[in-house]
Amino acid sequence: MSNPYPGQTPPPPYGYPVPPQPPKKNNVGKIIGIGCGGLIGLSLLLAACGAIIGGTDAVKKGAKEGAKAVSSVPAAPAVSAPAAAPQGSAPAASETSAPKPAAKQDVELTATPADFNASILAQGDDYTSVQVTVANNGDKEISVNILYFEVTAADGTRKTAELGAAGDQIDTVTLAKGEKVTGAVTVKGKITAKTVYFKNGLLGKSYSTSVK
Repeated sequence: MSNPYPGQTPPPPYGYPVPPQPPKKNNVGKIIGIGCGGLIGLSLLLAACGAIIGGTDAVKKGAKEGAKAVSSVPAAPAVSAPAAAPQGSAPAASETSAPKPAAKQDVELTATPADFNASILAQGDDYTSVQVTVANNGDKEISVNILYFEVTAADGTRKTAELGAAGDQIDTVTLAKGEKVTGAVTVKGKITAKTVYFKNGLLGKSYSTSVK
């Protein structure tokens, strides 16, 4: 007997219950599984590519750092032999030049010990004389007077000159440029004269010299 329902299960004979139809297979799970597998494979492929690229960059970076380290090593300085001085060369000017002489002062003093030559105004012989020369090296005139002199003893005592005590007392004069005068400067008491001081006028500049 042919089946009047092709492709379907024939109905049961009359009076029997209809058997349940088998559930149709669902392809959604298969599609999801294939998709997940593809994503996993793609992830693995990308990871592999990243590892290869990272390794290449690391190799390049290491090569660059190695080259930089090699280039940063300082080269040994070249040692040059000292240049030989030419034979017969003259010494440097600083070695041969003589020191410049000190500039002369406007007033030049010299002093030497001298014997006391008493005048008629002297009271006894308790005096000390020094022979002094005053020279004018400046452009201005200078005034010389016995009252402008002082003498310092070896012990530091400073004494003023005695007016009229010595017969060869230094003159009271005005010196022009290039002129000079010499005479005795005398102080009271027996001392060892060490320094002579002269002032150009009462309010002028002071000068000094050692007795020698």
